[in-house]
Amino acid sequence: MRGPSSRAPLTPFEWWFSALFLAIILGVFVAIILRDYEPVKLVPVFFVIFWLVLLPIHEAGHALVAHLLGWYVGQVVIGMGRTLHEFKIGKTSVELRMFPIEGFCRSVPTNLRWPRLKNALIYFAGPGVELLILGTVVLLVGPQSLLTRSDSVGVLACQGLGLAVLTSAFFNLVPHYAETQSGMIPNDGLGILQSFTKTDGYFADMIGARHGPDAERWKNDESSRDEWEEAGGDCARREPALAG
Repeated sequence: MRGPSSRAPLTPFEWWFSALFLAIILGVFVAIILRDYEPVKLVPVFFVIFWLVLLPIHEAGHALVAHLLGWYVGQVVIGMGRTLHEFKIGKTSVELRMFPIEGFCRSVPTNLRWPRLKNALIYFAGPGVELLILGTVVLLVGPQSLLTRSDSVGVLACQGLGLAVLTSAFFNLVPHYAETQSGMIPNDGLGILQSFTKTDGYFADMIGARHGPDAERWKNDESSRDEWEEAGGDCARREPALAG
């Protein structure tokens, strides 16, 4: 996960560099596939495709669960680097960035009801939705098909999806810190564990950016989302999701 970057328009050099980089990557994949072609060589291609598809699904999982639990979702970022496009879904700002490798979701509680459990569930939601997709595929295709060499494009696609999900789950759920422009932040796995060590004061700070009468009013008022935007938007904690 990276911290927010400048929203300045992309320069011509950045556009051309990005296009050249993408062309080289695609060229390498095509060369690998065409050289002594075998159907099994499609698995890495499907892996990359599903890695990119899973990224917005992962971040949407964080955002949806946060919303269902009553938290304010301020921002969802998909990718890293310069911002290519930005739009809103309700009150949530969604940014699409240059390199769709990782992303994050920012959310804050609107009250102090079960904040530690809710925080842990929000962290788990990203990898959780990916594992749910894989579980559905396993039920439909069967575990034996996913573990057996095959020439079927459909089975190979499912195997590529399985590898992408398991790789993403490994990087997201094995607890570790990620170094960003904003400092060291926990990944989803470490965030889940740390959620249960946080105090009510930590979550109150997320709501009101400070303790005192205002924080007490905000944390007991479920209709305070508009006020949060005016008084404490920048105090939201960053929720890293190193998904593909």
